Amino acid sequence: MSDVTESVDVHVPISTAYNQWTQFESFPEFMDGVESISQTDDRHSHWVTNVGGARREFDAEITEQHPDERIAWKSTGGDTSHAGVVTFHRLGDEDTRVTVQLAWQPQGLVEKVGSIVGMDNHQIKADTARFKKFIEQRGTETGQWRGGTATPGAQDTGAVQDVPNPSPTTESQDDIVDVLFRQHRDIMETFIRVQAAASEAKQRLFGELTDLLHTHESGEQQVVHPVTRTDTPDGHLVAMACIAEERQADQMIAELKKLGTDHPQFDIKLEKFQQAVLAHAAREEQDEFPLLSQLPAERRQAMADQLRTTQAARN
Repeated sequence: MSDVTESVDVHVPISTAYNQWTQFESFPEFMDGVESISQTDDRHSHWVTNVGGARREFDAEITEQHPDERIAWKSTGGDTSHAGVVTFHRLGDEDTRVTVQLAWQPQGLVEKVGSIVGMDNHQIKADTARFKKFIEQRGTETGQWRGGTATPGAQDTGAVQDVPNPSPTTESQDDIVDVLFRQHRDIMETFIRVQAAASEAKQRLFGELTDLLHTHESGEQQVVHPVTRTDTPDGHLVAMACIAEERQADQMIAELKKLGTDHPQFDIKLEKFQQAVLAHAAREEQDEFPLLSQLPAERRQAMADQLRTTQAARN
């Protein structure tokens, strides 16, 4: 399986960036390997791709959608295995970081060789750069889908109907997936603050970042991963992979602390660490969160309460 991740900062509000990524039929405007996407209903689409002359067709289904946070899809039929996750992190009122993770199974010699020599990474880097140019030149989205379904009785035009934004939930209504998504966003925003700071402020913010990461990690290892491992289908390998990546993150944090924020190599090492954390968060959101979402709502809400209690006790 080929798996690549790329981030790009765009000068548009987070809602604009998110809304554009809900418009699957616009993907060929900035994704070079996508010939066409036809939206069949609110959650399903048909893709035609062409990478290095290898033309593929498959159907895809939206698996998760959280306005201004993330959208995920996966193939459900056709001659390739494909999945994508896009997450959104607010940098400011008019700036957003978009992180794209794509995974697919290369088929045939051309695709396999391209994966080996790194063409996949070049492709997604170019695609995200084209998205930046596309959305910044327009300044607004071509359409939007904020969740829900088409309005009953509306004329079927094949387009996704706009729906009102869902009302925000209170903390007491949040389930474990909501809480974890919010913590992922907080961590990414703290990374950005560290990168923008200098001197003593950088050192202080880096301390806040490591505390935030350790609190998030310990809460997951005490509350989340055990449930994934024992109470969800095929969750054992998913949980163990998450724990292994978190141990690697601990090692990277130790190296950064030893280096110190005033070291000339600190920012370079921090950027690599950020990319590792982004990739880990994207994998959790793609692999673990859908498993947790299958649990009963009462169980998910109880887990959210338990996570908050556990993390508060650590602090």
